[in-house]
This record gives sequence, C-alpha cells and structure tokens, in this order.
Amino acid sequence: MAKIPVSDELADEAIDWFVRLRAEDVSQLEHRRFFAWLKDEQHQRAFVEILDLWDGLGVVAEMDFEELKSFPLVFEFRKKAEANAY
Repeated sequence: MAKIPVSDELADEAIDWFVRLRAEDVSQLEHRRFFAWLKDEQHQRAFVEILDLWDGLGVVAEMDFEELKSFPLVFEFRKKAEANAY
C-alpha cells in the first residue's frame, strides 16, 4: 500500500507536537489538545511520519505509547518499531 503524503503544514504541526510533548513542562491541557488533534487520521499519519524520522535516533523508544492506544496509526507504528528492534 502506498503512503499517502501529508501536507507540509500538517508535518510542521506534527513536528511542533513531537517537540512540545518531549518538554518537561508539558501540561495536561496540552496533552488534551494533542489528543484532540490526533483524532484526525491525517494528523495521525503526519505524526507517524515524524516518529519514523526520529525512530532511528532512539528518541521514539523513550516515549510512552500506552496512552496512545486509542490512535491506531500511531500505536501500530510503535508495535512495528518494537518488532523490528528484536
């Protein structure tokens, strides 16, 4: 199946979220806004693209994906990344 490209604007939003969520001072309100943003499948695709870029650097391995179970594209990426690590 071919990847459906995401717009530059969505990629930028995904990068912003990725960076913000790694900050020590991220608030519960920001988490809720991220989850609301992530409900859109295109947003999930954009976020997965960013995860894919950072995965090789070991940054993604440090992330807690448990709270992202309700977002299938993101959680599926994590399961594949874990499977490939072994």
